[in-house]
Amino acid sequence: MNKKDLVKVLRKSKALSELIGIILGDGHIHKFPRTEKLVITCDKSQSNYIGHIYKLVKRIFLKAPSLFIRKKGNVIDVCLYQCKISARLKIASGNKIRNNVGIPSWVFKSKRHVTACLKGLFETDGCFQRDNDNYAQYIELKNCCEHIRKDTFKALLLLGYSPQLGKDYVRLARREEVYNFKKAVKFREY
Repeated sequence: MNKKDLVKVLRKSKALSELIGIILGDGHIHKFPRTEKLVITCDKSQSNYIGHIYKLVKRIFLKAPSLFIRKKGNVIDVCLYQCKISARLKIASGNKIRNNVGIPSWVFKSKRHVTACLKGLFETDGCFQRDNDNYAQYIELKNCCEHIRKDTFKALLLLGYSPQLGKDYVRLARREEVYNFKKAVKFREY
């Protein structure tokens, strides 16, 4: 085996699981002839969250990512160039919807990893809604990729919740489950 063919395996951890959730939500992997580029798109106003993502990427890939401020929009991209990113993360490069990507199977082997991955997903593509007029609240993940929605549904079931699966969302609507999920995931305040 050629030295170039060796892939540095990433340690399966809570941090890696969370980063995978973040990438499945707001990330993208570009493939080039000799390298790959990981891009995580963030809202400029969320400097603490950008700092958190920056530290996660640096810790996992042992290399500091770059920050690129886009000229148009209120966006900052956290970017990292490295070989075989997609193979190590077990996430296909390119269009996530067309490639129908999902949560890597190893994440489902540990509830800690599942919870961390859901944290990354819900912090990027999720929202908490409270409807005071109807005394209702729900936490919801909106995503156009069917595999990500189905894997999120499966992950929530694995953790003992009763999720709802729609055409473009996965939702927790039982009041007690919504608050238990928020507490278990420990969402950050940004």
